[in-house]
Amino acid sequence: INYFVYFQAAEHPDVAVLYFPKASNGLRRRKRAWVIPPINIPENNNGPFPFKIVQIRSDEDKMKKIHYSITGPGANKDPVGLFTMDEDTGYLYVHQRLDREKQAHYKLFAHADSAGSSKVEDPMEIIINVIDMNDNKPIFEQTSYVAEVSESSEKGTTVIQVKATDADEPGNDNSIIKYTILSQEPKLPSDSMFAINSFNGAIMVEGVGLDREKYPEYTLEIQAADLDGNGLTGRTTVVLNVTDSNDNPPLFTASTYQGSVDENAVGVQVVKMSVTDEDEPNTPAWNAKFKIIRGDPDKLFSIETGTNKQEGIIKTAQGLDFEKIRKHTLTVIVENDILFTIPLVTSTATVVVTVKDVNEPPIFKEKEMTVQKREDFPVDSVIMACEAEDPDFARENTVKFKIIDDPENWLQVDEDSGLVKVKSLMDRESPNVKENKYTVLLSAYDDGRWKERNCLIAVLGLYAYKRRQKKGEIEEPFEEDIIRDSLYHYAEEGGGEDDQQDFVCESCRQASVGKSIFFFRNDFKMYFFSIFQNLKAADEDPTASPYDSLLVFDLEGGGSDAGNLSSLNSGNSGDQDYNCLTEWGPRFKKLADMYGGGEDDDDML
Repeated sequence: INYFVYFQAAEHPDVAVLYFPKASNGLRRRKRAWVIPPINIPENNNGPFPFKIVQIRSDEDKMKKIHYSITGPGANKDPVGLFTMDEDTGYLYVHQRLDREKQAHYKLFAHADSAGSSKVEDPMEIIINVIDMNDNKPIFEQTSYVAEVSESSEKGTTVIQVKATDADEPGNDNSIIKYTILSQEPKLPSDSMFAINSFNGAIMVEGVGLDREKYPEYTLEIQAADLDGNGLTGRTTVVLNVTDSNDNPPLFTASTYQGSVDENAVGVQVVKMSVTDEDEPNTPAWNAKFKIIRGDPDKLFSIETGTNKQEGIIKTAQGLDFEKIRKHTLTVIVENDILFTIPLVTSTATVVVTVKDVNEPPIFKEKEMTVQKREDFPVDSVIMACEAEDPDFARENTVKFKIIDDPENWLQVDEDSGLVKVKSLMDRESPNVKENKYTVLLSAYDDGRWKERNCLIAVLGLYAYKRRQKKGEIEEPFEEDIIRDSLYHYAEEGGGEDDQQDFVCESCRQASVGKSIFFFRNDFKMYFFSIFQNLKAADEDPTASPYDSLLVFDLEGGGSDAGNLSSLNSGNSGDQDYNCLTEWGPRFKKLADMYGGGEDDDDML
């Protein structure tokens, strides 16, 4: 059986009538529930109410009395009473304006019953669709917006995106929104500094000439409209703060700065250099930084930014020398903490620093002098001569000398000549002598300026002038004219000739076999050099007998058990044993024969 639904004009030509379908001829099958298309009702219909929507009819009403009714949300369920049906005529009524945004669909069931409550038809589903009307305007998510735009932004840079919504049915013209900029304040440098994407509300930079220093803020009025931009509208305000970019260079307030400083002063402020900057204060585009680019190859100066970030402070990094350079000319450049966003010319300034002369103390030619003297060096003998120069050559000061630290008060210095002399006898065993060294501190000053002076460290090396004998307790001073004392000098005081003999002999033996000998005094080297020269001359003369280099040592000092080693006196003692010399080579063997004596001595002489 094919079921169909058709509409027929009733008492009111604007009301549709639904008839129950009739069965076709032939085989019968059980009827199924009625199926009818949805009923569309525009929202916001102004009535009058109750408003007749449609009529429902059954074929059975021609043969019996039929009662019509509806059930479902909007009928006998919440919202109760929105829809009703006349039980006699089957008219369906709506009793108030419908709102699609509140509820867009209603599903009801129609019933046809005969007298006595017997069911004539199965319940029929009725779908009522509320048709959307453009009864909602676009609403922005915010009543106002605030955003920032850099003054260096290029055209097309997105600044902010606004958004509006429409409560009407999605996907039709009632809810599709288009955006426009209604106004811009200020209208400078043009009235179209910004543009908006009409579909998504993105606001972008359109014009050129954003300048925070001139126009720090813009206010835009934005509109959203439905019906393709011609329907209902909503509005909002967008405030754009133009943020600073580094498009203004810092500028020196003067082209030349003057400063002066005492020579030798370190870390002293020389000059302050002020700058101005039109960028936003206390930002990286406004904060200044400085650099010395010329005039300071030796890094004599330093430069730093002051706490207010708008001044450069030049200080001395090293002491300046008036006698060397009296005036320094520096070139200083100023920039910002961040790079410029556009090409800009940097500002430079010239700084002239004048060095002021200060009375400087004299300067010793040597900071430390070391001399070696015997501890019995006579009183009033000259130890050393101090030399100092006054660097203040333009002042013509007189240099004077003074001892400022002499623990034992052994020395004195002539204040004019700088000659240091022995004041009292010295003693190597003094507790102020460390490792045979006695240290004295001298100063040089000019014109009595004691507060400004330079010091000289004088190290006096003392060596003993006494030797303790191994046999007995007799002590005698060496003769002052004995040179061999310099040759024999070593750290420990020995027992006279006995323990010096090994040293002298061993030195000679090493020289004979070509071994290196290390000495610690210049005069020590001089005498051994003489030995080697004479030895070489004798060796190269085929007619000469071997040269007795040891004749240099022919004098013996006091405190020696032996007599004089000279060939003139050795024959008288008869006690000396020179056989050890025979082991040192042919030359020393000859020498041993000459001095050792024996059975052939008379023949040799």
